[in-house]
Amino acid sequence: MGVTNALYDWGFQYDDPKKPYQMEGFVNSPDAVKGLEFYKSLYKCCTAPGMSNAYMSEGLDAFKSGQVAMQMNFFAFFPGLYKDPNVGGDKIGFFVNPKQKFHFTQLGGQGSRSSPTPNTATTRLPISNGSRSRTFRRNGGRLADTPVTRRCSTIRVFTKSAPFAADFLKSMDIVKDFWAEPAYASLLLDMQKRVHDYVVADKGTAKEALDLLVKDWQKVFKDEGKI
Repeated sequence: MGVTNALYDWGFQYDDPKKPYQMEGFVNSPDAVKGLEFYKSLYKCCTAPGMSNAYMSEGLDAFKSGQVAMQMNFFAFFPGLYKDPNVGGDKIGFFVNPKQKFHFTQLGGQGSRSSPTPNTATTRLPISNGSRSRTFRRNGGRLADTPVTRRCSTIRVFTKSAPFAADFLKSMDIVKDFWAEPAYASLLLDMQKRVHDYVVADKGTAKEALDLLVKDWQKVFKDEGKI
């Protein structure tokens, strides 16, 4: 999710909407290559020690201990950060992931879609898994379809309910999910390997990593009978 937050904005995409599963020239496009090179430069210059195999909690710890000045994470953790006596209150600020060529933000967790009903044709986009979502709600957050939230008469109240509430709505407006495919776990593992080999292990170039990722994903979809 960290690398896709960078890659999406540089131009990384999965396929041409008119040609499903056409990954060649999209996953490994010149813009995608630039995005991966940028992500590696960010990793090399600005991460805390020990981040080669870190998850959400390690990132939070690095921020709270003062090892880094900025840290990207799910909105579900922001209530706790804001209340933290050492880094919260007037010591902390929040903002939406910055724009590059495009402007997207990665959906937390694997997305789901609910079938349309006579009353709605929207797609539900959970911000993260159940336990974190409940924590977010208890601390002033809301989880809802964006159109529903926009129509809510208490929208102004919500945006002022927490320092990060308005940015939550902005982020939901630009959400982009990972592959909405039954084989998403295999697709994730392939991407993790190729990104790790280039960014962390210094193997090959960004173009070579993405070329190999295309081949990996083509194999997954061939096994799935999609191509």
